[in-house]
Amino acid sequence: MSGTAPSIPNLLTLRGRIGGGGVTRGRYRGVIHRGGRGHGPGAPSASAAHDATIQGTDTDAAVSRLSAVQVGYLDDPYAELFAQSGPGAARRLPIINRGTYARTTAIDKLVDKFLDDTESSADGRQIVSLGAGTDTRSLRLFSPSASTSRKRVIYHEIDFPAMCEKKQRIVRGAPQLRSILSDPESVEELSQHGGGNSWHSKAVADQHQGSELWVHGLDLRAIAAAQQPQQPLPPGVPVGSRGLHASPSTTGSTRQQEEQTEETTQPQQKEPLTLTSLNPNLPTLIISECCLCYLPPSTASSILSFFTTTIQSPLGIVIYEPIKPDDAFGKMMVSNLAARDIKMPTLEVYKEAHDQARRLREAGFGGEKGGGAKSKTIEQIWEGWTSQEEKERVDALEGLDEVEEWKLLAAHYIVVWGWRGEGVDLGI
Repeated sequence: MSGTAPSIPNLLTLRGRIGGGGVTRGRYRGVIHRGGRGHGPGAPSASAAHDATIQGTDTDAAVSRLSAVQVGYLDDPYAELFAQSGPGAARRLPIINRGTYARTTAIDKLVDKFLDDTESSADGRQIVSLGAGTDTRSLRLFSPSASTSRKRVIYHEIDFPAMCEKKQRIVRGAPQLRSILSDPESVEELSQHGGGNSWHSKAVADQHQGSELWVHGLDLRAIAAAQQPQQPLPPGVPVGSRGLHASPSTTGSTRQQEEQTEETTQPQQKEPLTLTSLNPNLPTLIISECCLCYLPPSTASSILSFFTTTIQSPLGIVIYEPIKPDDAFGKMMVSNLAARDIKMPTLEVYKEAHDQARRLREAGFGGEKGGGAKSKTIEQIWEGWTSQEEKERVDALEGLDEVEEWKLLAAHYIVVWGWRGEGVDLGI
């Protein structure tokens, strides 16, 4: 991206100071159709070039992760395998490195709590990462040098078929990963839903016996399209936002919107959608890092509904997204995104922390099946979940002069999580 482009305040990819400097988009992957190769009710509306640019933001996420690793914020020996950049090109500003650190360690904390709670599950447990791209969390979990044994963990990742093919190629071509995963094997699945390039590997280390990685090549909107019947609209979503391409910014007359809603709510997928090895009877954790926010709220809700209705065992969820679109900083964030024809439809419905918590309660977390829903901003995570000793270590890595900018930026991103069912308690 050009170094003169206006900045988008995103903890994953910001390269310049707030108000200036070049940045690129966040983790907007696994939610858009490939140009010219649509399927079912979600035929592509964006150009192939635009789709390629959106999918390419995975590189930015990988480079931001590598920056935090190289400076010393995070310990991730696999980050360099997925960051396509020359020497020194990965370095991000301290404000972004700290944000990447806080987000990553917070999600790791919740993942570890889920795995600790389900350690006694005889048949195993599973994690499902939406729009995972080249994320390295599964590699870190299954590493022979991992501090904790993680047996019988079935780790699922869902993303564009092209992204899954890319990850398979990298994993297969990295000899150092053979101590973590077996050689990837292609899996035939999801072709009737426009999917492809799925693959599977097994954890190699004895301490992770029975653990596996399943990478599913699928446009996430196919999951929403397969829901029968479609779920009701969340509160606050305008008429006409139900379609797979609609958003809260849909324009036109009320009658046109009603006609669009009526047309797009008709069941379109006749074949049931099945993810290979996704077991409805295993305790499950869903992860969405800046993924669902780029979908229409009804589509995002339908994706959540797929898992809340499919999984019959204890279920947890972790979501990382922006919030507060209506203050000055939030308006700048939304405006900068809109200038690139990028919208965050769920941001108009789940604007504040309490809206995000309500979202999870309405999805069944903390209701009749027990559990709860909680949230913390990135700022709160840094202040409350990072020990004083660790803060001092991080502060010593590189100076942070933009303290007020950090607080402002970190207050506009949130980790919200929920849980239900006996045996899982993410109330931390």
